[in-house]
Amino acid sequence: MALPKMSSEAKVGLFVLLGIVLLVYMSLRLGGIKLGGEKGYSVFVDFDTAAGLDPNAPVSVAGVEVGRVRSIELKDSKAHLELQIDPDIKIGKDFTAVLTTKGLLGEKYLELVPGQPGAPPLKEGDYITRTRSYADIDRLIRTLTEVSDDVKEITESLSNVLGGDEGEQTVSNIVRNIEDLTFRLNRIVAKNDEQFENVMRNLDSFTALLNQEGPAITSGLKVAIKNLNESLVKTSENLNGMINENRGNLKEGIDNLRTASLSLQQAMDTVNKVTKEVGPGVTNTMNSVSSIAKKIDEGEGTIGKLVNDKTLHENINKTVAGINNYIERTENFHTFIGYRGEYLFDARDTKSYLTLRIQPKADKYYLLEIVDDPRGKKTTETRVITTNGAPTTVKEVKTTEQIKISAQIA
Repeated sequence: MALPKMSSEAKVGLFVLLGIVLLVYMSLRLGGIKLGGEKGYSVFVDFDTAAGLDPNAPVSVAGVEVGRVRSIELKDSKAHLELQIDPDIKIGKDFTAVLTTKGLLGEKYLELVPGQPGAPPLKEGDYITRTRSYADIDRLIRTLTEVSDDVKEITESLSNVLGGDEGEQTVSNIVRNIEDLTFRLNRIVAKNDEQFENVMRNLDSFTALLNQEGPAITSGLKVAIKNLNESLVKTSENLNGMINENRGNLKEGIDNLRTASLSLQQAMDTVNKVTKEVGPGVTNTMNSVSSIAKKIDEGEGTIGKLVNDKTLHENINKTVAGINNYIERTENFHTFIGYRGEYLFDARDTKSYLTLRIQPKADKYYLLEIVDDPRGKKTTETRVITTNGAPTTVKEVKTTEQIKISAQIA
């Protein structure tokens, strides 16, 4: 049976009809519209804001599309989303719904981040309770604008402070002071390099000795440190008390020596004057006075030695100078003993610091610090445990208390 021949108008009409069908099919595919009713189940999720998210946006798990956003409504001042999930996809109750974008400027979509494996799945009408939103491009632009405004204010302030001749001079002075400080620090380090090495070498040896001896020396060292602390406190108190009690006596003794020397010199001047002015009528008296004066002049007796012996004068002056120097050094020498403790919640123990600072001058001191650290040393032990006939290797980390020492010269 031969088919009837189609006219040109029929051929054109058939071609147009096929084009319309193809166009409708491609539109439905690109728009994500499914014919014959939507399959799957609905779950809900609430966000503080769903700005930029459109209805029918894709819902993905690990980058694979598993559904669509059916509707977006406002409910209790929040964005209420209804999600249409494919029937063969199981969404766990511990999944997290995340609003994100495809690229920096791409369209927004909903990403479901899986939780723990084996979590019970959501059913029709259940809610996804865990949500998170990444910063959108509008908020990022606002933040960058605020940051740029702050940077502009800072640069304007710096320009006002450092601008002009005064600002240049200030910067120049700062650079010069930094160079001078760097030069001084380099010189101090170079000068005391060997001493620092000796101190660190001694500290390493002492620390190694403590580690070798173990907990026994640690407990003994604690007792020694406690006794040393008490002894230093008592010594400092006794020294301060002795200086305070005898400060007046020392100064009074020095003043008495000076007064005695001055009185003796005045007496000698008086004797010489009387010898010249008194006449022959008092010859015996004058002879006695002359004899006494001669003996004193020749250095006989205690007064003669005191007047004529230069060594005695020098010793007295040295003694007075030494006493003054001792008093001055004692007043300037300070010793500080300190203790502080830090409670470590993770170790459930106290970390103790015992500090001894010796300050011989106002601009110099020596600092020695002993630290009792409950988290000092960790050791790993491996044991084999047999459970139901099967050996299992277990590693245990043990922490032992350790004493640490630090020294500082400033």
